[in-house]
Amino acid sequence: MIPGFIGHDICGQYDWNLSTVAQTFLDGNARSVPSGRALGGGTLLNGMLWSRGGREDYEDWVRLGNPGWGWDDMLPYFMKSETFTPMRDARTAEEYSVREDRSVHGYAGPVNVSYPNYQWNSSTSLFSGLAELGIPIAYDPNAGDVAGASFLPFDLDPVTQTRHTARRAYYDSVANRPNLWVATGSMVTQILFNGAQGNADASTAAPSDMSVGQGSSPGTAGIFGDGSMLNVSSLPSSPSGGAAAAPTITLHRRSLVTRIWHTLKRVLSKTRRQTAPSSPSLTATGVEFAPNAQSLRQTISATREVILAAGAIHTPQLLMLSGIGPASSLQALGITPLQDLPGVGQNLQDHMQVWCWYPYHNPYTSNPTELNTNQTFVDEAWHDYWSSRTGPFTSGAIDGVAFPSLPHINPLAAASISSLAASQDPRAFLPAMTHPSLLAGFSAQLSLLATALSDPRRAAYELINANDGDLTVASMRPLSRGSVALASSLPFTPPLIDPRYGSNPLDLQVLREAIRFNARLINTTAMSELAPKQIYPPVGASDEEIEGYVRKKGQTEYHYSGTTAMMPRELGGVVDADLRVYGVNNLRIVDTGVFPMVPAGHLQAVVYGVAERAADIIKAAWTSSRVAPGPFDVSSAADGAATVDPIVVSTASDPTTVSQVADAATATSESTQVSSTSNVATTEAPTTSPTPITDVVVVTTWVTVYT
Repeated sequence: MIPGFIGHDICGQYDWNLSTVAQTFLDGNARSVPSGRALGGGTLLNGMLWSRGGREDYEDWVRLGNPGWGWDDMLPYFMKSETFTPMRDARTAEEYSVREDRSVHGYAGPVNVSYPNYQWNSSTSLFSGLAELGIPIAYDPNAGDVAGASFLPFDLDPVTQTRHTARRAYYDSVANRPNLWVATGSMVTQILFNGAQGNADASTAAPSDMSVGQGSSPGTAGIFGDGSMLNVSSLPSSPSGGAAAAPTITLHRRSLVTRIWHTLKRVLSKTRRQTAPSSPSLTATGVEFAPNAQSLRQTISATREVILAAGAIHTPQLLMLSGIGPASSLQALGITPLQDLPGVGQNLQDHMQVWCWYPYHNPYTSNPTELNTNQTFVDEAWHDYWSSRTGPFTSGAIDGVAFPSLPHINPLAAASISSLAASQDPRAFLPAMTHPSLLAGFSAQLSLLATALSDPRRAAYELINANDGDLTVASMRPLSRGSVALASSLPFTPPLIDPRYGSNPLDLQVLREAIRFNARLINTTAMSELAPKQIYPPVGASDEEIEGYVRKKGQTEYHYSGTTAMMPRELGGVVDADLRVYGVNNLRIVDTGVFPMVPAGHLQAVVYGVAERAADIIKAAWTSSRVAPGPFDVSSAADGAATVDPIVVSTASDPTTVSQVADAATATSESTQVSSTSNVATTEAPTTSPTPITDVVVVTTWVTVYT
């Protein structure tokens, strides 16, 4: 919870520990895909940075067929989600170019958004250096204009100076209400549909299989690159002298016998399973869940809706396990397709980032590396934190950043790259067998990306400043498109994640120009005072060598999105503008997967806003159509099923979506509650059944019930 330890829980027990397949367009190695696996989800692991993206990012959502999702539509929901606290000292705010536009912030929402009580003073040199090169200042980057340098706020409690997670924001205050039940340690195995044969492999317990859904990530050296987290030598000491325990990592591997048996079952099943015809009468009726692969499945039935909020990785996995997705891919695994939706798992986007290293050697400037090398500095930092909630541990290494436009850093390159994007054949850099609807959707996106890359008011990339000489760059307008696919028909097998980083060469060109700009930046008068030395990539590297460096160092910025896109079905979309899955009744999705194009920013603020809007959409849908709720009882598959109104399914990747979607229950019951749910790795499930349920169930890949 201490901001200075951002990044330390990645690849630990609170992480799904997922990884990509080999990235053949980079250096052939797999990459880590961190994703939160605890109550609060990704908000326990992320970099805490709070940015919404730009105004035109949301207008692009509208241009792709989504009325009601523009900037002016979303701003009230961004504001509703936050309690914003301005920087407490006016002189410090002016020094770090912070001028809040109070008309765009909320002051009564669940999430505390504020600034640390400590700033690394090298950020002022960064901003001055950027100004020397013509980069403007975005004094309030959450006002819709982001193309410039900015000092981002955090999801931070302004009093305790601790991380303000989705759990703290939405769950803790309602945890004891009698109409809320959270069962941690359970994972949803499939969605159930009326009159449809389910995925037998998902329903069958495997006595010898110890899997719980975690993968075996290759790990990452730092949240924003090799040197971008505070790698202090010891975990924080409390005022009483105790030290926080380091998390242990437990990974479970599927036994060889189990794998062979399930492979044989899939081969045999192809001879007897028939494809169910797609039908608009297909209706989601509930979900099935279990704590691990060994356990018998339990079911909960819904009288109204099932709402998926499991994130851009797990939501498409769950849809496909349940028979919703590309029919041919499902048939190949022996899963009966119930609705052929080619877009499920496709259109995967992420902001690829590349660590660059120009260490500062000015001994008179505060530097995060002192937390690794100077024990006196460390001791003073802990004293400041415990005694007054000030000092370096109130902040991560990252604070001042920039979102430059391409015309600002290189007008000629901007014209060339945007022209190439506008004229690019959408088939050129997508897989050969891409469905025609997905080609049409990417073609529509290409024209919007070309416009964004040529616009001096819109960010092309992010410059992530770790205040020690780490100037990581991340593409904000990725043209590469990847996928999430099933590795098997078994629900506890991690999916195949392929972002296809670098598959579109224009992404490499944008990052090449960003790295070239870094070399100019460190040689400005202001930055020269920090005495930087260029190490990686080396001085004098050619364009080809820089692109080779990008291929070696490229990794995720943790902004996976787009895999269940909100677009017309003929453009490869999966949900409509009301977030309803095409061809299925009573099934919605509310997570980063619905983003048709990833905004230029950090996604937690975006997710909160989308979920708040989703809650209003769901409330409006049910306000005029009240039905009597049925009784509830958690049951095994053999004993029957529970019956409730909406069910919300979430992994911990997008916990905030569940929080606000649960608010939709106020449309159907006076006793409905709002809270956050997500996967919890450390809490046991209840040993007794909850009281009768009337309205909303949230089944996280661990389980929550709303009445």
